[in-house]
Amino acid sequence: MSNNSDFQIEDGVLIEYTGKDKDVVIPDSVTSIGENAFYWCGSLTSIIIPDSMTSIGDSAFYECKSLTSITIPDSVTYIGEDAFYGWTSLTSITIPNRVTKIGNGTFSGCTGLTSITIPNSVTSIGGGAFGDCTSLTSIIIPNSVTSIAGGAFSDCTSLTSIMIPNSVTSIGDCAFMRCTSLTSITIPDGVTSIGGGEFRKCRSLTSITISDSVTSIGGDALYGGAFENCTSLTSITIPNSVTSIGEFAFSGCTSLTSITIPDSVISIGERAFEDCTSLTSIKIAASNEKYLIINNYDKVERDIVAATEVFRTRKLDSEVKIPLDLKIQLAVKLIDWYDNAEAKAYVKKMLTRGMKALIDSGNLELIQVLLEKTDLITKKNVDKFIQYAIDTKQQEIYLTLIHHKDEIGAYTEISRKFRL
Repeated sequence: MSNNSDFQIEDGVLIEYTGKDKDVVIPDSVTSIGENAFYWCGSLTSIIIPDSMTSIGDSAFYECKSLTSITIPDSVTYIGEDAFYGWTSLTSITIPNRVTKIGNGTFSGCTGLTSITIPNSVTSIGGGAFGDCTSLTSIIIPNSVTSIAGGAFSDCTSLTSIMIPNSVTSIGDCAFMRCTSLTSITIPDGVTSIGGGEFRKCRSLTSITISDSVTSIGGDALYGGAFENCTSLTSITIPNSVTSIGEFAFSGCTSLTSITIPDSVISIGERAFEDCTSLTSIKIAASNEKYLIINNYDKVERDIVAATEVFRTRKLDSEVKIPLDLKIQLAVKLIDWYDNAEAKAYVKKMLTRGMKALIDSGNLELIQVLLEKTDLITKKNVDKFIQYAIDTKQQEIYLTLIHHKDEIGAYTEISRKFRL
């Protein structure tokens, strides 16, 4: 058992423990444990902290690997950064209800920690506070918490569920990165942005609910995309409040089969949908009822932004650099929804190339819009489009054009050349 000569104490602050005992009782005269006081005391197995204690300094018990438990008295109001870093034998801990902040890295690397109680007094959880707590299976964050800093729960590989209260307004980059057992998450109403790498490599994540308060979904080259490599995610709904989607945001989501981009989005970072191998098409919404489905392709992000701008302004800039087939699709949608004169003029100007693009993509829906809502397909040009449908083996389009030819009075006996 330790004695007072084992402690260096100055004005009530325990500066350093110099003893070699495995079981330590801190003297009652101590009111504060200073920085690094028990730094790398790897043989320490038990410690008793007196009720006189009010604060535990940064790295106070850093890498005390053999300590299995600790009782922090209710008198403690402050716990410093990395205070319990690397306590690999610690299995559970209760934070006193006078502590208002869990500092950066406070419990980082506590690989044996399975449960923790956070009191209602805590308002913020620091960066990496519970990083690499690989045995932690669940955690309840109280309604008092308003911010969760970057990497707070990163690499908590056994964490299957976490409830983020509506009191939280800020979640930092990589906060839940590599929580590989996490299956669902709800972003609360107060949060306005989802940080870069926030759920990156959460490979079991199948369900995400994003609140209408969110305006940006992050991603960059440093932290990666917010949902990058969430390989079990099959679908996601982006609310109309979102205006920006960052680089790599959904990159590597190999099970993602559907996503809807609202017309509120004005910027999408590069490679946001890279390696989404199951995502063959992307829905671009002009409203809840009006949308355009386009194919997913390399560097599609830039074209999606252009499309949302068209839907938002209802103006088709003929000079904008997007693929012809997409520009034609946008124009036809503007005709269909708004009887847009500018769109009609553009389609008329580009009719031959535009019709061929629609036939090539098998877009019967938009061809029917042109047939029903414009007089652009006439007796003079219908035959060449029929022939092109034959040449490209688009049978449904061919039959539709033949029927249209009959309706406009241009039908005669069908030549053999018009048979597939």
